[in-house]
Amino acid sequence: MLRILTIVSVLVLAGCASTGMYDAPHGENLATLTVDNQLSAPASDDDTGGWQMPTSATAKASIFKVDGERVSQQAGADTVNLEAGKHTIEVFADQGGILRFGKFRHTFDEGGTYQVRIKPAAGKGDYTLELINAAAPDTVLKTKNF
Repeated sequence: MLRILTIVSVLVLAGCASTGMYDAPHGENLATLTVDNQLSAPASDDDTGGWQMPTSATAKASIFKVDGERVSQQAGADTVNLEAGKHTIEVFADQGGILRFGKFRHTFDEGGTYQVRIKPAAGKGDYTLELINAAAPDTVLKTKNF
């Protein structure tokens, strides 16, 4: 009986701790956010032989969460639709096994098209994210190292 109660309590706690899934809005005049992955895969040195971690030769960057809710069961998404207003966006970047998560907040305009550019950081942090409005690609709205 004690084992059954233990199993039930573990299942209940696991259910409470799970993160909800983002329910993307549908309709017109939604803001669109896409990822511009500017990470490059690390150079491979075939002469070294030896073992390499699987998928270490890929460089990934995706949108992971919107307002605390995951956008996908596996990894992340390259594009999400958002209602106009303030949102918290969490992205991830993985270049050769250096996995980092970055978070930012922004007020998105109705019908706007935005890009979050993820690239290697020049200074502190491993990566830099830049939020830009696609209508003015030379103007950076937000920059953050993570």
